[in-house]
Amino acid sequence: MKFNRVCLIMIAAVLSLSALDYDFRGQLSARLTGRNLDESRSVSAGLQYIPQFSLTKPLNADHFISAELAFYGFANSDEKIRFDNIQPYRLNFRYATAQTETQIGLQKINFGPAQILRSLMWFDRLDPRDPMKITEGVYGLRFRHNYLNNANAWLWVLYGNEETKGYEAEPTTKGEPEFGGRFQIPVRHGEVALTYHQRYIEDAVNGLENRLALDGRWDFILGWWIETVGQFSHDRLQSFTTLGADYTFGIGNGLYTLFEHKTDYYNYNIISVDNSSGVELDDPVQVSAIMLTYPLMLFDNLTAIGYYSWTTHDFYQYIGWQRTYDKIVVNLNFFNYPDAALSGDASIGAGKGLQLILIYNH
Repeated sequence: MKFNRVCLIMIAAVLSLSALDYDFRGQLSARLTGRNLDESRSVSAGLQYIPQFSLTKPLNADHFISAELAFYGFANSDEKIRFDNIQPYRLNFRYATAQTETQIGLQKINFGPAQILRSLMWFDRLDPRDPMKITEGVYGLRFRHNYLNNANAWLWVLYGNEETKGYEAEPTTKGEPEFGGRFQIPVRHGEVALTYHQRYIEDAVNGLENRLALDGRWDFILGWWIETVGQFSHDRLQSFTTLGADYTFGIGNGLYTLFEHKTDYYNYNIISVDNSSGVELDDPVQVSAIMLTYPLMLFDNLTAIGYYSWTTHDFYQYIGWQRTYDKIVVNLNFFNYPDAALSGDASIGAGKGLQLILIYNH
């Protein structure tokens, strides 16, 4: 990977400098899952570790350079341990000033106000049910400028990302760069943003794909937000829209409530429509979600998430309890997921079950 070599050279250059600030930390987690599916019971276990090493070199009062190196290693009871189980997680070099940030390498890029049903889940797969918030990165160059009025502008070039990312169904054409940008401005009671991205789709004739998105969030009595995306190529038109709201009720220690609804439209044959299959591809796919979060005590937190698919009429339930110590986090989760896959979420497995996750941060 060319980006890997470039970042390693930059990290080596940072290491050669004097007066470095460095930090090493890691996250070790163990998972035990029991699942009941179609009267069949199964138990699986997993172990994963993410060591992270960062270096920072101040250049003056408001300029600095930094490097981040992290790996993701895992082992599962139902798989053999292979070399492929160890892979780069973050590998990037950053230059920052008082108002700008330039970052190159394997990094996380995400934006948008939605939390559960994200129409703007373009480059990551963050899951609100994951206590570790683990997500893949993308290889690229990203620039961000923060204006004095709290507006900000992003520009990025991605390259070498051969697997699908975010909610993509097809990978990007190998050897083709991707381009995009985002501009966000403050408005009365909130902020709005316009985002654009362009890429070529693998194994598609004239596979140029353009994405254009508008999103905004406002805090007025409730928190309100919207994400709406139009995705265009030569033979298809897709749109994704998320509407959401949240509010904290003054019940006990405070009950945080969030609701989101997502509508997806797919039209795969703009030029020549083929109705021989009888499937109406332009019918919307609609999913609603609600999340309740309640702090039981100082170290305990309870979260409940429910998804309802208006297309398949399936209801997905998740309840999680988390207890946090100084370096250890304990999670006990209950889930009940139907057989049908939830649109836009490949991480859900069918069945009822319990999952215990132990996390050690150092």
